Amino acid sequence: MMIIRLDEIKDHGTSRRYLLAPHDLAGVAAWEESGDLKLNEPVEIEVSLARIGGLVEVKGHFATRFESSCGRCLKKFTFELNEPFELTFTNEPITVHEDGTDEEEGVELSAEELGLIPFTGESINLNEAIGEQLLLSLPIRPLCSAECRGLCPHCGIDLNEKECHCVPLDFTNRFSALKNIKIT
Repeated sequence: MMIIRLDEIKDHGTSRRYLLAPHDLAGVAAWEESGDLKLNEPVEIEVSLARIGGLVEVKGHFATRFESSCGRCLKKFTFELNEPFELTFTNEPITVHEDGTDEEEGVELSAEELGLIPFTGESINLNEAIGEQLLLSLPIRPLCSAECRGLCPHCGIDLNEKECHCVPLDFTNRFSALKNIKIT
């Protein structure tokens, strides 16, 4: 668990390193159980925390390797995920005034509306927020390589391994399929 007590964050900041299994990060284990991805190794996480007034700023980096199926050719492959992240936590309500003054006619915005992560108490649990950052950094459609040619839409042959003799579809004219229709 990545729980940081506020009194552990020194004036000059605090740094931590973690090595977590997939089930330790919120959301990652569920994604792995769906069969779309398999985590090949633990997730390495480095974080630096600093207190700025009522805010806690977290800058970090995570690295791991996943196994997935290619979005074009469906072969299994492994890819590295090595991404930085920045998060800001707050335990104070924030009021923003429409005209920029300190008058009482302000609009109170939630922490989420300002891109902040709310917390209560004297500690911050980083698991959910960092797990979310990890999931957001995953490719929507992972590819084994940028040059992957995928599967033939007609015969299903892997075009990376063999050439097929199927007639390619004409995508330049969207109505080409209607050219042979006879209306009586």
